[in-house]
Amino acid sequence: MLKGAVMIMGFLIVLLMGLIIYGFYQKAQNPDYKMFRSEDTPSAQSNATSTVTQIPAGSLGLSESAKILSVQVEGKRAILLVARNGIKADLLVVIDTTTGKILNQTSTNP
Repeated sequence: MLKGAVMIMGFLIVLLMGLIIYGFYQKAQNPDYKMFRSEDTPSAQSNATSTVTQIPAGSLGLSESAKILSVQVEGKRAILLVARNGIKADLLVVIDTTTGKILNQTSTNP
């Protein structure tokens, strides 16, 4: 009887550890992943309709001579390479495409 209880508890521990590892892996792949979704949590399908066009014009605070040299979209983030003087790339901007918020700005000049 006691051996059976220990075996069942050991199996449950292994099963739950596997679930935790699976959750960590999913969270690493998708930062918005939730293992237990509630009804009021928006699903991935409702977020799929949002686009980069939600970013208000002029919200980057760039001058008129600034140029966006390239844009790379990775998941729900857009990475912009900006030349503030219009010639040489000197700013890297990361934007959340679903909300339009600037997540990070990094100057590429030392």
